[in-house]
Amino acid sequence: MSFQVDPTVALQNTSLQPREKASHDLGSVDFMKLIITQMRNQNPLDPQSDTDFIAQMAQFEALNQMQMVAKGIKVVQGLNELSSAAGLIGKEVIGKQVEAIGVTRDLVSRELYGEPYKQLSSAQQGSVDRDERVIAAAADAANAGKDTQGVVDKVVTGPDGIPMLYVGGKVVDLFTVSMVK
Repeated sequence: MSFQVDPTVALQNTSLQPREKASHDLGSVDFMKLIITQMRNQNPLDPQSDTDFIAQMAQFEALNQMQMVAKGIKVVQGLNELSSAAGLIGKEVIGKQVEAIGVTRDLVSRELYGEPYKQLSSAQQGSVDRDERVIAAAADAANAGKDTQGVVDKVVTGPDGIPMLYVGGKVVDLFTVSMVK
């Protein structure tokens, strides 16, 4: 029993929610810019006290630690999702079929060229798009959202890194599985 999973892609996005493009949260670079600006613009006759500066640096370190913990939690969550998906290989499931063109393109491009679809040249992408599996996925796109039943052949990750189940040539979203036999 073997399945191909690119661990980098699998762990890039391991949450059920889509990533936000822009964040209004302060990052470590923003925090350091604020401290530097504050130091440059302080009153030379009444400079910032050492304790205030140390408190700000402690806040900066706490921010870095929280970011590292959050990244670690995402990695663990991704491994858990991948492990759950791999545990379904060879089992019969019922789940919702997804529009599989992107997942199938990525799968075929990795098999043929060893690279994700987006990293291929336009000629290579054309070759992938002419593959019978990609054509079948495009023709089957109208069935997205419908229940599919069958034995899990392999686990693939979508372009967003979320594990998907391959069931009889169809792609099923792991998080919609309603029954495992």
